[in-house]
Amino acid sequence: MLSQAAQMLERFISVAVNTKYPDAPPSEDEFIAEANALRAAFPIPDEEFEQVVRNLKAALVITMDVGVYISNRSSDHQSWLPSRRAGIDFYYWNRFKRYLEDVKGWNTRVTANLETVSNDIVDLFGDPQSSKPWQRRGLVLGDVQSGKTVNYTAICNKAADTGYKVIIVLAGTMENLRMQTQKRLDKEFAGRLSKDLLRLKGKQEVKNVFDGVGKLDSTKRISAFTSVLYDFNSSILNSNDLTLKNIKEPALFVVKKNKSVLKNLESWLYSNNADNSGKIDLPLLLIDDEADNASVNTRKEEEDPTAINAAIRSILNRFYQATYLGITATPFANIFINPETEDDMVGDDLFPRDFIYVLSPPTNYIGSNAMFGEEAKYEKSIVQINTEEIECFFPFRHKKDLAVDDLPPSLYEAMGYFLLANAVRDVRGDIKDHRSMLINVSRFTDVQVKIRENIIVWLEQVKSDVRNYAAWEEEQALQIRSLNLLKQIWDKYGLKDKAGVSWRILQMEYLHKAISPLEVRAVNQKTGAASLNYDTHEENGLRVIAVGGNSLSRGLTLEGLCTSYFYRNSQMYDTLLQMARWFGYRPNYSDLFKVWMSADVIDWYGYITAAANELKDEISRMNKHDLTPRDFGLKVRQDPNSLIVTARNKMRTATHVSRPISVTGKLLETPRLKSKPDVLAANERAFKLFVASLDSAGSRRDIDQNGLMWSGIHKDLIVELLYSFETHPWHMSFQGKALAEYIEKNSGFIEWDVFIPFGSDTTEFELEGANGTISLKREKRYVEEANGMIKVMGTKVRVGSGGCTKAGLSSDQIKAAEISFRQLNRDRRNVPDSAYLIGDRKPLLMLHVLKSTQKENEPANPKIPETLYAIGLGLPGNGQTEAAYYVVNMVEVSNWMDIDDDEDDDNVV
Repeated sequence: MLSQAAQMLERFISVAVNTKYPDAPPSEDEFIAEANALRAAFPIPDEEFEQVVRNLKAALVITMDVGVYISNRSSDHQSWLPSRRAGIDFYYWNRFKRYLEDVKGWNTRVTANLETVSNDIVDLFGDPQSSKPWQRRGLVLGDVQSGKTVNYTAICNKAADTGYKVIIVLAGTMENLRMQTQKRLDKEFAGRLSKDLLRLKGKQEVKNVFDGVGKLDSTKRISAFTSVLYDFNSSILNSNDLTLKNIKEPALFVVKKNKSVLKNLESWLYSNNADNSGKIDLPLLLIDDEADNASVNTRKEEEDPTAINAAIRSILNRFYQATYLGITATPFANIFINPETEDDMVGDDLFPRDFIYVLSPPTNYIGSNAMFGEEAKYEKSIVQINTEEIECFFPFRHKKDLAVDDLPPSLYEAMGYFLLANAVRDVRGDIKDHRSMLINVSRFTDVQVKIRENIIVWLEQVKSDVRNYAAWEEEQALQIRSLNLLKQIWDKYGLKDKAGVSWRILQMEYLHKAISPLEVRAVNQKTGAASLNYDTHEENGLRVIAVGGNSLSRGLTLEGLCTSYFYRNSQMYDTLLQMARWFGYRPNYSDLFKVWMSADVIDWYGYITAAANELKDEISRMNKHDLTPRDFGLKVRQDPNSLIVTARNKMRTATHVSRPISVTGKLLETPRLKSKPDVLAANERAFKLFVASLDSAGSRRDIDQNGLMWSGIHKDLIVELLYSFETHPWHMSFQGKALAEYIEKNSGFIEWDVFIPFGSDTTEFELEGANGTISLKREKRYVEEANGMIKVMGTKVRVGSGGCTKAGLSSDQIKAAEISFRQLNRDRRNVPDSAYLIGDRKPLLMLHVLKSTQKENEPANPKIPETLYAIGLGLPGNGQTEAAYYVVNMVEVSNWMDIDDDEDDDNVV
């Protein structure tokens, strides 16, 4: 960690450069000149100055776009903030902005856009100066671990400035997350340590200890009605004579989404603050963090979602003027898809009927696109786990009494890597920064505890070996098993180049000091809020291996997360995204972080990354066409990916789920097949019969793409193939029967283009056609089989390669489609397949002939044929949503899918 003088110099340079270059970052020479000029007043060592320069260079180039939103134009809401801005004293916002720039080192271009975003969102709120009653409902969509909290902190500061008097933040369902949020808002909004404020009278003296923004300016004060130590507690408030009536500045409540807590809060609000009508005449802002969790989605009986939903709505209705703002990263939540009818969707008073705002993360954010997108910059940060190996230790379907006698070799490798990463960061001078490793392989608390016990035994042995033998010469020290393992990992991942020192130097001078402070913590509901007490290690940094389950999955930030080991059985869109704690910011160690996960999960993350991008693209399109949140809600409900969330919530209560699913403007494929020989044989027959009819049913045409295309194929042939081709029920987005019925009944889609793409196989493959043999090259795909399912891997739960829907389009059509897409989606470099399904083209059927490849040096799986047949369907869209009715048999799906609960489970046997 930098010395105090170096930290001060860093702040001075940051302020000076941001002031002098407010609109664009300085050139390299300009920046160095400014830094050297200021250094003269701070005599610090060259190494520290170099670190200051590195830190500032990284911060200066960060940019952040403003977001895009849709709103309910038909409401009587009017824009109010721009016209009143000149008369508002933005005390809280300016203090927070100064804190971000002077203390956190943000450049002015990012804080300027943060100001624009928060202005836009607050202007969509109700006007707190209005004399009329109003109720507003909105939603902010952001990426996992991308900085949603800083956005709603900015909103809190701006809301306080504009006249909101009561701000309630619902911070998840667990106390450790509530505490984390309270600490953050203490520092960046209230400016005081709440733990020293709210206590029962007589127990301890109440003190004002300023922190964060409060150290910059404490002229005004936010009133704390909850604290780091206490969730909402009416006894404490009463003992301190606290009511909303006897404070001048805004009141802040940070509470859990817990039925009892919310009911007690609503009761206290009514008893102590309401008028004769039972309502409170103060403007309320209620921020619902992780809005898809518990507010609507939790299934635990003691936390009935209907009861929590009702409690939130009851609090909102206690105020004449109230704005509800949901915050989420997973928009396929039940807030959109739970109702059975369209009208019911907006009947829930938490539905964001007034506006939906999509945030753009800063450029230094490492998210799903950076790791799992089409051009993933950090794809090499993912290490694939051997599924067969780990299944011997932690089977997908295991119970709470699972014996944990040892750990998988890949987990030992991941932990060894984390130890070395600690040493490398020490070499870089980040000695006092927090360091974390995440291990998430089971939702059962008892299993997590056993894993922790095994890790402690291993880690203590490694510490002992390093303490006793690291000072030996390299050749002698490597006779010790643990040191030899670390050296193998060092070589495997090329850490010498990243550390800038030899193994000998690292072993002798850094390793012992790097790993000695390491602790192993279990993070679950039993261990409570103190599991990861980063604040108590601020001076020297906490170095921790965190073992947990779903308690690690919702909003909890793992500081300095460098290594993750993830093996879970959820296929649920929102659950998997929330488990992705490795998304976020990795200052000075983006080249070091790694995530261990299975090939199946890697593919699934790629799939849901594409799904999330499509949803954001939809917001941009709807903004252009002046559509509303209701339209977006219907679109989410009609997305094939929403079926999997439906499945989770209906699994135990219904046999069938029927849902209209959007099929136009999407590429639908069959990457998951049943491995039953009779099913595969039937699919092959249907496929070959269809190909054999193409020459007589249509005409071949020349195209620019590598493959064969026929035009003029009547839809009756397409319908027959879809009826005959059977896919696996797990992949619910492709239902051949439902698609066939939709095409059959639709008056359009009469004539089709059919495309067989050529692959890279070296041998010719032949199919019989009406006019003779059709020769082609098969597409090579890595294929796995397990539990009756054949999975096409390595293609983001895809069959075809990216851009295959260009088939049959002219170069001008392709260029126009790409320009149109990028005009709506300025932050997207990659153009998805759906962009080429333009309205003036024919519907497209793709026939994929795949050559199955399996892992090297492993015997061939007899259940996987050498040649597989798969199909893809692209129905052009013209901006209008058209839907087929999918029917999901929940009994059948439940046989293939485990339901991974949202919370750690210590009761299920």
